[in-house]
Amino acid sequence: MQMREVPLDRMMPAVNFANRSSARAGENWGHRIIPDYQLFYVVSGRAEFRAGDRVHTISEGEFVYYGPGCPTFLSVTEPTDFFSLHFHWHRDSPEPVHPGHAVRFVEAGMSCREIEALTLRGANLGDAVMPTVASVSGLEPILTRMVREYEQEQIGYAFALRALMMQAITLIFRQLIAGNGRRAKDNRIELAIQAIQGQPGNNWSVSELAELCGYHPIHFSKLFKEEVGLAPKHYIISERVRLAKAALLHGEKMSSISLRLGFTSIHYFSHQFKLITGLTPSEFRMNGSAGEQT
Repeated sequence: MQMREVPLDRMMPAVNFANRSSARAGENWGHRIIPDYQLFYVVSGRAEFRAGDRVHTISEGEFVYYGPGCPTFLSVTEPTDFFSLHFHWHRDSPEPVHPGHAVRFVEAGMSCREIEALTLRGANLGDAVMPTVASVSGLEPILTRMVREYEQEQIGYAFALRALMMQAITLIFRQLIAGNGRRAKDNRIELAIQAIQGQPGNNWSVSELAELCGYHPIHFSKLFKEEVGLAPKHYIISERVRLAKAALLHGEKMSSISLRLGFTSIHYFSHQFKLITGLTPSEFRMNGSAGEQT
């Protein structure tokens, strides 16, 4: 893994693109390699990020961060409102350089040569590794101001964008140092999360998931509940229902969804779906179809 260091006291970031938008379930930005760095922040909804064999889910209030040199695939799994920010960590000129012309689209299945890890160096304040996915409170208002500056292009807007980017990075650094980033400890159960998300239809046992992470099943269950807020079995069901919602809106048959996602029967699928969403699968499909027609 390649390691890059960014000294905060010498940092001169440049914002290349900033917007707030929305996407329907299933929309994606293709298999691509970007020329700069991106921070994709989910206001509401849910997104999925793939890089090589890594799969990450980005939920409401979280962002995914990634950079150039590695083929990635970013998509939304349900209707999603989001901020998209492209930037460079250090560039003499603060003038935005739109990344669109330099994005390279690649074939699906291309793997990463080397994934870059980035360390924010705060001199005597400490160091923090920039996470792939995290939640940082207070970030959304800064992103809102960035979008406004970027779109209005008032005099000096490039310098205003640089100042706001430094403010955002400082906020992220502070919360990482303080250990407040929601995903700061997730690496302890990351292998289990990846296994569940990668094979949601598999009949995972707690023992199997605990073994992946190197823990005793009892300790693993306690740790999982602390990190995710759900017991492993409940998390598996919630992931299956999340995927089922997208499949229903795409017209897949309930029998096919039930079988593919590991539910023991259509009745059990319908029961679990209603427990989580408050609607039967049929009701959810009708409501979703009606919503798309308006």
